[in-house]
Amino acid sequence: MDCKSVMAPIKVSLYTDEKAGDVIDFMVEKHMGLVPVTERDGTFAGLISGDSLMSFLLPKALSSMGSTFRQGGLNRVSYLHESAEEMKDRLDNLGERPIGELLDRKVKTITPETPLIDALMMIKDKQYVVPVVDEKKKLLGAISFFSVLYGLKEEYNRETVDKSKAEERANRQKEKEAKKAEEDQ
Repeated sequence: MDCKSVMAPIKVSLYTDEKAGDVIDFMVEKHMGLVPVTERDGTFAGLISGDSLMSFLLPKALSSMGSTFRQGGLNRVSYLHESAEEMKDRLDNLGERPIGELLDRKVKTITPETPLIDALMMIKDKQYVVPVVDEKKKLLGAISFFSVLYGLKEEYNRETVDKSKAEERANRQKEKEAKKAEEDQ
C-alpha cells in the first residue's frame, strides 16, 4: 500500500509570508497543533507546531537559563510571576511575525508512491505529520495517525477536496476582511 491511498489532502494553504497570528487563529479554529506551510507557489516550506509557538510565550529569562531550572524532571519556575497581560503581549508580538521565520524546515517528506509503512515509521519516530510532496516539492497532502485511520475507511475525492480548499480559503479571507472592517469602525 502506498501513501496516496491514505494521505489527507491539504484543504487550506498556509503561506510563509502570512502573519503568525493568522496561522495561530487557524490552528485554534481547527484544533490542529502541527500544520504544513508552503511558499506561495505551493512548494512545501516546513511545519509549524504548537510546541514551537509555545516557546515564544515563555519569559525570555527561561530561554537564557537553559535546562538549569529542571529538577527531578519538573520545571521549577513557579517563582516567576507572570500576568496574563504579559503573556498576551508576547502572543501579540509573535502574531506580527511572518510564519516563515518560525517554521521547522528540517522536516522529512515523502511522495505519494512511498510505501505507507515508511510513513508509519516516521510517525512512530515522532514526526506526527508527514508532508506528501511531488517531484517539484509541491505539497499534495499529509499523513498523520488520524489520516491513516480515516483513509483506510474512505477514499478521498481529489476534485471535491480542491473545491473545498478554494472555498475555505475564500471564507477565511472574507472573515479576515470583515474583522478588519469591524476594527476600523
